[in-house]
Amino acid sequence: MRRPLGRRLGDPRLWLFAGVLLACTWPFPYFEKLGSPNEMSRLYLTRAVVDDGSFSLDGPVARHGHITDLARSSGRLYSDKAPGIGLLGVPVYLAAKLLAGWRAEAVSNALLLRLLRLVLAALPTALIVVLLFSLLERLLVERSLRLWLCTVYALGSVAYPYGVMLFGHQAAALCAVFAFGLLSRPVPPRARGWFLVGLALAGAVFIEYTTVLLVLPLFLLALWRAREVWRRAAWALAGAALVGGLLAFYHAACFGSPLDTGYAHLPHRSFAAVHQRGLFGLVTPGAGRLADILFSPTRGLFFHSPWLLLAPLGIAAGLLRPAASGWRPQWFVLAAASLLYLAFAASLQLAAWGWSLGPRHLAPLLPFWVLGAGRLTCPGVPGRNWTRRLLWVLGLFAAAAVVTPTVVFGGFPPDFSNPLADFTGPLLLEGCVAPSLGSALGLDAGTAGWLFVTLVAAALVWLLWRQLAGRLEKLCCLVAALLLAALAFCWSGPEDAREQRILDWVRRDVTGCTRPGEK
Repeated sequence: MRRPLGRRLGDPRLWLFAGVLLACTWPFPYFEKLGSPNEMSRLYLTRAVVDDGSFSLDGPVARHGHITDLARSSGRLYSDKAPGIGLLGVPVYLAAKLLAGWRAEAVSNALLLRLLRLVLAALPTALIVVLLFSLLERLLVERSLRLWLCTVYALGSVAYPYGVMLFGHQAAALCAVFAFGLLSRPVPPRARGWFLVGLALAGAVFIEYTTVLLVLPLFLLALWRAREVWRRAAWALAGAALVGGLLAFYHAACFGSPLDTGYAHLPHRSFAAVHQRGLFGLVTPGAGRLADILFSPTRGLFFHSPWLLLAPLGIAAGLLRPAASGWRPQWFVLAAASLLYLAFAASLQLAAWGWSLGPRHLAPLLPFWVLGAGRLTCPGVPGRNWTRRLLWVLGLFAAAAVVTPTVVFGGFPPDFSNPLADFTGPLLLEGCVAPSLGSALGLDAGTAGWLFVTLVAAALVWLLWRQLAGRLEKLCCLVAALLLAALAFCWSGPEDAREQRILDWVRRDVTGCTRPGEK
């Protein structure tokens, strides 16, 4: 029996989905003078398939300009990225081109990028929060905290910038979370469900190569759940083989071997030098690299999203007391995936992370760390009330530390000792803000940026105010979050002439924003 419309409209998952989709669609950090090579590499593959009937990017490069994120094989240019996003973008471009009278020139790169970001970044992020809401319910997390955890995941972690921009991390994360949800049902799925599990897990790697670190433990979970009826495993393997065969065909067609990727054919000398060291660019794990990725103001996961510090503790608690019936294997899988990702972060050279807000390659792991943080809020956990307060305070701070740089520039160069104070803050105060839906509707870009940041802050404070009980507790949480944000945005690193030159270049030559008296 279908629920009445009024009850369906009151479903928090519907509001989460709509709010996150809008939040990820509003900013449009794209500057034509700078370009976005990582995104353009994927977009060019979409154009090549539709316009040229080819995987080669020779045509798009000739028509739209050269980019740095390319691979060269047998004298032709290809994308150096996993092909998933570029190929999934084909139906989006086909629809746009059809509406434009089949004229490729009528679909600009900016328009196509906006459409691809909506369908392949914003939409997956909104769907992930819906799935997380249901998974947290299975862990017996109360509704108010489920709402908050899903909200701060979407707005207070690296899920947000990569839900805004056309990278593969959020689409790959959706595949992994979807498969995990099917495997975590009390009753194992039927044949079609097992086929979808294999399809989704292989699809995550098809979209983003590094998610193999997450997919391998999840596939072991699938084999364990299928141990009594091996036909289930056969269905999962069939789904994985379908996507794996397509990936092997793409590699063979572009690079001559089913196991050869574009990263072995980089023509850009500095990029090639990074990826030729060690194993696919991975070197001996180092504590310094791990500390940089987790704690530094430039890329640190916990600097921008300190609430995620609770996640490893929650996963450990889940191993000891699963909370949900039959969930101990799931916690083992999440612990294994976390260790693999942390080892990867400690092994990847810092230059390979590029211009990014936070450690972007860890983004597919973060939905599972939300479950870890949620485990600490379950009934019977010692210190549960203090955990709740920490989630409110650190979540508010994280939203400020993540949403603001995304709205202003989409991230920041890896050259600043504290990019929030030395890069994002100055640009925001001067109104040098990236385009957005607001600027597309006629607002000044700076005004539109400030309006969006203010609306997000108001929505989060309203949510906190509704969920916390005592007025004093609300005020204390709010003041603590504001103090943390003020410290992060006001603490400036040592003066550096190079930082100032980069800031001036970005303001003048990239954003086109000038100070009074400048030409």
